Amino acid sequence: MTRMRTFTAFSFALALGAIGLSGEAHSADPVLRFAVITSGGQSEVPYAIQKGGLDKKYGIQIEIIDFAAPGQQYTMIRSDAADIAGGNFIDLMRQRKAGVGIQAVHGFMGYNNLFVTKADSSIKTFEDLKGKKVGNFGTTFLDWLIVRVAGKKGYNIDLEKDATLVQGAPPLLGQFLTKGEVDAIFQFSTLTLAPVSRNEQRVVSYLPDLMKKAGLGADPFYLTWMLSEKWSKANPEAVGRLSAMLNEAYQLLKTDDSLWPTLAERIRITDPALIVAYREHARKYSNPAYRADLLKPTQDLVTDLVSIAGEQAVGITGIDPAAFLFPTPTPAK
Repeated sequence: MTRMRTFTAFSFALALGAIGLSGEAHSADPVLRFAVITSGGQSEVPYAIQKGGLDKKYGIQIEIIDFAAPGQQYTMIRSDAADIAGGNFIDLMRQRKAGVGIQAVHGFMGYNNLFVTKADSSIKTFEDLKGKKVGNFGTTFLDWLIVRVAGKKGYNIDLEKDATLVQGAPPLLGQFLTKGEVDAIFQFSTLTLAPVSRNEQRVVSYLPDLMKKAGLGADPFYLTWMLSEKWSKANPEAVGRLSAMLNEAYQLLKTDDSLWPTLAERIRITDPALIVAYREHARKYSNPAYRADLLKPTQDLVTDLVSIAGEQAVGITGIDPAAFLFPTPTPAK
């Protein structure tokens, strides 16, 4: 029901927006349907596109379709209910292997999730997690696979084997920690901003720091914007404009503070100090490097993942360069 309400509202707005003041219709502009988890902070880019009028500037009409469960975006793209969505490069490879026609087209987010514990916990470092009860949001997710590899290479600790794991949805993990059902949790970073600021939780270790300690290469891909091959083949002339539009949207998010109160409210952040924290966090990790030369460190990471977690857990053994588009940004229409 939420998805339909969101789709209808934005479709109506776009229908109105497709007609200029002169009454001239722009029906030739392709429509690009963004699939996002609004409550997870994924609507930042399409929101900036609309607020900045970039859809009109670049001649790409956009619709925003909200969904709730991670992984649902691939079903939406497969069934032609969406054209573009965020996801990690491992899932990109897995989905292509399963026959879903998608390609990465732009960087979305860099590695940023982390381990937290209670403020008064005796756990101080990653090494202290050995033998403890650790909550996480799933052992097949790329983040957790990297935790295993980074822990083994950097500390000779594989938490999959050296800790007691308790799985739960990200919103529930904080409750597990509060109730003492776990000693620490591996959590989405945006969900830790408030409890850390209130001194209810304390940071143990950030995933990027673990990766650096383990020597896991320079800037391997993480989350990318993934584009339906059906859309790119139907609109080849628009792919370069899409790249330029995404670049400009990220630039707006980086420089225009007025965008962030609304975006923060969408993830239930209303405290002014937390809005600033959320904004600066997003600016730090959003729009990571996305270049062809980063295919190699990404492949190196996959090799490390398979060596520790095994091919069955990872689901792939190599990176297919054809899964990544590197379009040259082209001027506005």
